[in-house]
Amino acid sequence: MLSPVISSIKGLLICCLMLLSSISVHALQALPRAELLDEEKISNFEYRLVLSELKRIEATTVGENERFVNGDLVRQLWQMSSSHELHDVIAHYRQQLKDAQVLYQCEGLDCGSSNFWANKIFMNAKLYGRDAKQDYAVLFKPAMKKNGKNTVYVIYAVQRSKQKTYFNIDTIKTKDPVTDDEVARKQILATLQTEAGWLQGMEILDGRLDEEASKVLISTIRELDASVKRRLYMVVHCYQANNMADNFACSTRLSQQLRAAVYDGDYEIPVYGHGALTLPPGEDLKPQLRFMLWPRQ
Repeated sequence: MLSPVISSIKGLLICCLMLLSSISVHALQALPRAELLDEEKISNFEYRLVLSELKRIEATTVGENERFVNGDLVRQLWQMSSSHELHDVIAHYRQQLKDAQVLYQCEGLDCGSSNFWANKIFMNAKLYGRDAKQDYAVLFKPAMKKNGKNTVYVIYAVQRSKQKTYFNIDTIKTKDPVTDDEVARKQILATLQTEAGWLQGMEILDGRLDEEASKVLISTIRELDASVKRRLYMVVHCYQANNMADNFACSTRLSQQLRAAVYDGDYEIPVYGHGALTLPPGEDLKPQLRFMLWPRQ
């Protein structure tokens, strides 16, 4: 029989292993062969979050849409192996964060001044490189629980020379609001630039479409160009029930409500209900909205 001391030590080791396992599950997997150069953690940090293209105002560069959020920041500076291309950075982390919303993304000259990102946003001159060789992305994961913290990932990669490519990853945990109507609208329009995927913005209240909370999605769909509306098909999926019949009833009901809400008097966009016949895009089992543009161009 184990002594009380050994049993206590064994219990402590099990707890530590469980904690380490939990941390490893939630941590992002590093880009292969990348070298971590620096890492800092700052609590209660006021973060300047840029969610749009840049513009000049009185000789000062700013984002057309930006905000300050308070939260806990983890900042990592990496040097990328020469065996990878610049675009591999964001592609690698987007693959891991499939269930995260892309609030803004740019590449190359569309990102504007590398000097702005290096010295005004990330405060690190090592990130000052070639304007034509840079990538930037903001990914957002809303809190899973009420009163929980949202998670924002800000990724910036830049090439200084053929031998030196750096990338910075900021992870911010915050209770502050991150998105607004304009950001949400641009995100929906950006998503619709692809041929198929998941649309954000459909909100449900007491089992019915909440048109007020879903107003950005509804108005954006209604204002689409007619050439896009003719090709647009939407599918509602429900996942909350333990049996498929209830999920089908839920998705059919919501699809009918959404079809009526986006009707503009000229075009009735097809909206179908398919229960849980497609896996959800992430861990959240709330009703989700999928789309397809057909025929393909």
